[in-house]
Amino acid sequence: MDTLLEVGRVVAVHGVTGKIRVKAASGDPSGLLGAHTLRMRGKPDRGGAEGRDFEVDAAQRSGGCAVFALKGIDTVEAASGLVGSRVFVRRGELPPPEKDEYFVADLIGCEVTASDGILIGHVAGVVNGPAHDWLEIRCSGGGEALLPAVSEFIRDVDVARRRIVASPPEGWLDAR
Repeated sequence: MDTLLEVGRVVAVHGVTGKIRVKAASGDPSGLLGAHTLRMRGKPDRGGAEGRDFEVDAAQRSGGCAVFALKGIDTVEAASGLVGSRVFVRRGELPPPEKDEYFVADLIGCEVTASDGILIGHVAGVVNGPAHDWLEIRCSGGGEALLPAVSEFIRDVDVARRRIVASPPEGWLDAR
């Protein structure tokens, strides 16, 4: 079974025929346009945790978002019910990541070590920022810390071995 990856959120209705606008988590909606099926999971307070699959009729890029026409969603009212939903796509329907790019799902749980091999912790999450992403590290000594996901601090990412080598800024662990 192909793994589902969270790729974005439905941010608005598009037009008057029930299309939806999806803001890509990566910031670039291009990779989403080849998806054949979208799984929508609503906000937890709406009871939408399980999700529902929708077949894609058409997809296009517009204003920094991916716009989808979905089978069975052909009115503004029906599309409005999807606004706020998290959007998932099967891994096999997405293009492979470019060099030095990774799916967030592949980073979660990776061991993070210093350049000298000392264990720093494990990746608990990835936080999107305006300039760059941040690795949320669950530290081996307890607590959590955010490490900028930039080449200055991330030296090597080996998804296959589930290992990230980092050179955090001096005093980084002390500051948390």
